[in-house]
Amino acid sequence: MPTPLLFKLEGVADEATTAALESLTAVQHAQLNSALNFHSLTNPAARIEARLVVGSPSRMPALTDESTIDGSAAGDATEVATITIRSTAIGSPGQDRELRRTIRLGHAEASPASTESPAPQSLPRRVYRELERRAPLLVDAVRETIMNRREQAISSRLPRYPGGPAHASPEVIDAWVGKPLAPPANAPRAVLFGLHWLQTGGAERWAVESIQLAKDAGFVPIVVTDQNSVHPWSIRPELEGALIISLSFSQHEHKLDLSLAHALLENYDIRGIVIHHSEWLYRSLPWIRSVRPNIPVIDSLHIVEYLGGGYPGYAAHYDEHIDTHHVISPQLVQWLTRVQGVDQEKLALAPLTALTVEALGEFKPHDPAKPLVIAFVGRLSRQKRPDVFLGLVRRLRKQGVRFRAILHGDGELRNLVDGLIAQMKLSDVIEQRFEDVPVNDTLSEADVLIVTSINEGLTLTTFEAIAAGIPVISTDVGSQSTIVQGDALLPRPARPFIKGASALIANFERDEALRESIWDEQQERVKEFSALPTAHEWMKGYFESWQA
Repeated sequence: MPTPLLFKLEGVADEATTAALESLTAVQHAQLNSALNFHSLTNPAARIEARLVVGSPSRMPALTDESTIDGSAAGDATEVATITIRSTAIGSPGQDRELRRTIRLGHAEASPASTESPAPQSLPRRVYRELERRAPLLVDAVRETIMNRREQAISSRLPRYPGGPAHASPEVIDAWVGKPLAPPANAPRAVLFGLHWLQTGGAERWAVESIQLAKDAGFVPIVVTDQNSVHPWSIRPELEGALIISLSFSQHEHKLDLSLAHALLENYDIRGIVIHHSEWLYRSLPWIRSVRPNIPVIDSLHIVEYLGGGYPGYAAHYDEHIDTHHVISPQLVQWLTRVQGVDQEKLALAPLTALTVEALGEFKPHDPAKPLVIAFVGRLSRQKRPDVFLGLVRRLRKQGVRFRAILHGDGELRNLVDGLIAQMKLSDVIEQRFEDVPVNDTLSEADVLIVTSINEGLTLTTFEAIAAGIPVISTDVGSQSTIVQGDALLPRPARPFIKGASALIANFERDEALRESIWDEQQERVKEFSALPTAHEWMKGYFESWQA
């Protein structure tokens, strides 16, 4: 299924240009197509001269933001080639204009761990990051205080659109002139998806799965991401044939621009909208519903975030413009209905797992001749707290427990994690794994999964670990208590968590029956939870109804 291209090359590229384009990696090609499709959509019929450059491994791509228009995206980047394209997009205004754009692709070796956020490096932020390196447990105590305050801040009803925070941008919507033309009769039927980004994450795994479901139902997926990234998942097979628009931003605060939404409505027969963690699409909803009131809208919510409610906060704020809220945990149902006053009838509880009772495996016994294996599986981010896992590893070694550890994941804290492993002298007991190793391989080797998150919904890895035959030790966050209870559910602050987890793991080493009994209790709760429709089944049914 070919990638939709809303442009065509003009002229014949010389050998040097052809060679330069052929030297790009698959991810760089995906970034380039995304940028050219965006500029073609928002400038229908225009002739565009595109100057292509490649940034350093630490630079984010610049694909759609204002630096691509004024040329500042080039900076000190390396020149690749200059090509000319003609937009084949239709719409208003369609003009035979001459435009220039500068597109900075990510470096071939750039990754989520190597690229830097555009967030300003203020003095408090620099001090915080230095403390993370030097005193992670002290920083965790500070985080806990901040979390408690934020929890209080969202314990009352949030304002509804158009009131509330400035990011709602009602003035931008009111000022937008022009109603999009109807798409042509033969326009592709499409589903518009809004995503955070295309890189490792449980939410992203579900988003990619739902994109495949839309393809299976006969739709062209339009995937718009609104967070800076090199988007390594843009070349996953589920995204083959999807129109991907990766919005880039040169400032931390994002300005709402409706030109893309306007263009998409004119070029595609959009049969439905699915929001998977997308600020851009939430903020665009009031305008979209004003010009296309019959397009059904659903969002998929995973976790109550304590900075203004996060994406569930957006869901409550724009509730009037959303038909159905898909939620993955009982905690979200309670927060949206009891605290935010969302109508219970608009909620669909469908967990993020395709597990059935039959899919659950047997308990995986531990070989007493080998050390116990503990595993962390997740993005290396402040939410997941890999530093707390490292603190647990250090305590277990001090206690003389016979074990080894696997830290499986990548992300923005990669450098911090590497530094802490060296600082704590843990390299002899901990193995780091990244995206090139399947998660199932790690779970098949592990004897227990450790969830150290400061906040969660109900993690997919919890289900996967139990299906692999191993128990889960988790912080008491989100709806983890739906599956993990008793001695395996521990307080969120780092010190009591590390103390409780290390004691339980030491008992596991001595008492295999205890480890099996905890797994057995957890798999019984999974069986009960499996009675609910899965997110896969629920979303598939929606897409089939949209196609009909």
